[in-house]
Amino acid sequence: MAAKRMDLSVRTFLVLSGSSNPLGQMLAQELCCRLAAGSVALILDDNQEELQSLEQLLNEQLKPDAVQIITGVLDDHHSNGGQLMEQILRKSSHYGFQRTIIVHNEGVAATHVLIEPQSAQSWTEYVQRQLYAPVALNQLWLHSKALAGVEKLVVNVTSSLQVRPMVYSTLLCSCKRARDMYFRSMASEEKRSDVHVLSYSPGLLKTHEMQCDINGNIVDPEKLMGLSQSADLARVQPLQSTLKLINILEETSFVSGHDVDYYDTFVL
Repeated sequence: MAAKRMDLSVRTFLVLSGSSNPLGQMLAQELCCRLAAGSVALILDDNQEELQSLEQLLNEQLKPDAVQIITGVLDDHHSNGGQLMEQILRKSSHYGFQRTIIVHNEGVAATHVLIEPQSAQSWTEYVQRQLYAPVALNQLWLHSKALAGVEKLVVNVTSSLQVRPMVYSTLLCSCKRARDMYFRSMASEEKRSDVHVLSYSPGLLKTHEMQCDINGNIVDPEKLMGLSQSADLARVQPLQSTLKLINILEETSFVSGHDVDYYDTFVL
């Protein structure tokens, strides 16, 4: 399968799902400033206050009329993302997008919280927000008539910390693995339809902190990785990780369907 690199400065319909975590703030700022004039960015999150602050920040940073910023508040189950997206697409059908990008950055597992939910209800809610809702939103985006024939890029923000089996994270690993497999399978199924998929692990961020589980056990992110070399892995700032992702897309190149970690050093 051929490696892919792309110029982000084209007229784009961007969907960023998950912007209130530390990485999401940087993703919104760095991606939007690279898009061409006439682009539309739909930023989704369940935190209305954070969305309003981010929208104000973006409008201050971007040139007037460069990129249209639209925010959408997700409900408790994140089940209205597709409806919000379709509403915007109906109003933007005449924009002539050259590419559409969807970034799945829901929740805080990859950027903040490593410990799994502690109750059955919390686990059910986690699966809905982290697996079912993103897949449903992605399917609507993938098959949207308004985006038919437009080049598509999917970025699944994941975490290698949840891909490897780990103590304290049995259910979390299972859900994360299911989500990653969905995107990998989609890359294989849609490779002839100008659809590109990248699963990106942002690294061990500065925002990952030690936590206490329900039994009082201290969960240290670095020890949780279970790797002998974990002490040598530098903590990453959200901006660093975001710029690494953009560099992979624009300069280094990637293979659709493959997983890329912040700590990877290879060049394809």
